[in-house]
Amino acid sequence: MVAHYAEFDLLEEPWILGLDREGGPCAVSLRSVFHRAHELSSLAGELPTQSYSLLRLLLAVLRRSVRDHPGSAVDVWSRLWSSQTLPLKDIDSYLDEYHDRFRLFDPTAPFFQVAGLNSAAGVISSLDRLIADVPNGEKYFTTRGGAGIDRLDFGEAARWLVHTHSFDPSGIKTGAVGDSRVKGGKGYPIGVAWTGNLGGIFLEGATLRETLLLNLVLLDINGDRFNLEDLPPWEREPDRAAVDPRRRPAGPADLCTWQSRRIRLVSNDTHVTGVVLCNGDPLEPFNQHLLEPMTAWRFSETQTKKAGQARHYPLAHDPQRALWRGLTSLLREVGSTSATSDRTIAPSLLEWMCRLLDDEVLDPAHLVRLHAVGMQYINNQSVIGDIFDDTIGFRVALLSTNPALRTAAVNAVQVAENAIDALAGLAGNLAVAAGGEADSARTHAREQGYFAMESPYRQWLATLHPDGAIDVYDRGWQQLVRRAVEPLGRDFIASAGMPAWVGREIRGSYLDANLAGIWFRGRLKKLLPAAYADSTDDGGIAA
Repeated sequence: MVAHYAEFDLLEEPWILGLDREGGPCAVSLRSVFHRAHELSSLAGELPTQSYSLLRLLLAVLRRSVRDHPGSAVDVWSRLWSSQTLPLKDIDSYLDEYHDRFRLFDPTAPFFQVAGLNSAAGVISSLDRLIADVPNGEKYFTTRGGAGIDRLDFGEAARWLVHTHSFDPSGIKTGAVGDSRVKGGKGYPIGVAWTGNLGGIFLEGATLRETLLLNLVLLDINGDRFNLEDLPPWEREPDRAAVDPRRRPAGPADLCTWQSRRIRLVSNDTHVTGVVLCNGDPLEPFNQHLLEPMTAWRFSETQTKKAGQARHYPLAHDPQRALWRGLTSLLREVGSTSATSDRTIAPSLLEWMCRLLDDEVLDPAHLVRLHAVGMQYINNQSVIGDIFDDTIGFRVALLSTNPALRTAAVNAVQVAENAIDALAGLAGNLAVAAGGEADSARTHAREQGYFAMESPYRQWLATLHPDGAIDVYDRGWQQLVRRAVEPLGRDFIASAGMPAWVGREIRGSYLDANLAGIWFRGRLKKLLPAAYADSTDDGGIAA
């Protein structure tokens, strides 16, 4: 008896979600997303991490489609950027060549899956193993109940399939028949899926076409072309349950589609109803900075000592810190020519932008958004804890070899943090003067300070122009910081209460609200000299 398979052609059926340039939602096929890229503003998956996973999939297709374009890497990119559309003839030809590998269901090579994958016990898991917004074991805390978990339409299942290979948590998986790592029918943890290790970043343009090209990195941080044998899974022999532990990625296309899991979707004629989810290709999350362009890399002194060689790990995003506060770690090393052996390494995506600016193929005044995406895991990385998703806009000149604008942007973050420290010091002193504890007051003040500074920083950063005067930008920023922090200080003092105004003796010195205000005012004047250069008023801080 011949087995029956549902049909779903990812090249022709709509399954990728996007937004048009008016913000309207739409669904497009893998082929049409490239044809309509100049008409779409962005991808729009169920989660930011899903959109990011799909973007990386599209980049793998685009990268392989233009692999034979003649000329230097910069020349190839320049021609693509100057065109009104993506290289559709090349993309269509490439997709046609591998058409059979983009079927969601197939008896020998289903897309991103392993045909016949099964466990010795024939275990088929429910779809909450596939859907990242369903907390495993916490179904009362999700909006996706009932039939929404019992079955998925083919398009949504395909989106979650791509996402699972990118962001699946660690933990025990179904043990696949044929996988020599299985013990007692279980696949023991090999770590989170590859992209889950990253503090992911990408650049957004005005359209999806711009976004795809802005993230098409054609040289590594050493200025070398990537290996032509950098193959995504549809260009290789179909995966099987057995894994070669020696396999290593060949380049960005490989990493963008790294098969971190072995998966088989179980379906009827209309819906996916279950999944077999097993361990796939393991990959330690260090020293991939020459191949993975979409994250920064931190130097680990501890792991370097243990290994006896330099080790760099992806620099993860902190869910407790907005992106603007983390810009320093992303931007500081862009354009650096010093040895990378013991320092943070900037994302090679940003280094590529630096090269394009130096070669004058990208307008320094072009506006982009830096989009940061990442997933936090808890319980030994077996459960999704939080998702980081934030953007910030600026002119691409910020990434040029000339560090003037970049230095101004980084220094501005430090100026804001110093002023917020002063605000926290005021709050702590007021609490102590009233007979309370300083720590919680400082923490609360910092939260208020960072909230007050976020919008001004974003607006100020977007004004930085390559033709502007840095001293004017610096002075303007200090004035903005003063206008944001001083009112908070006044509010803290006004609400401190009579005990703080009466004050008390602390380690042989007397402290009250008036003195705390004077100290705060003096510290701000030292931190923000440009904001007080033409001012004789005291800002109403002291009584």
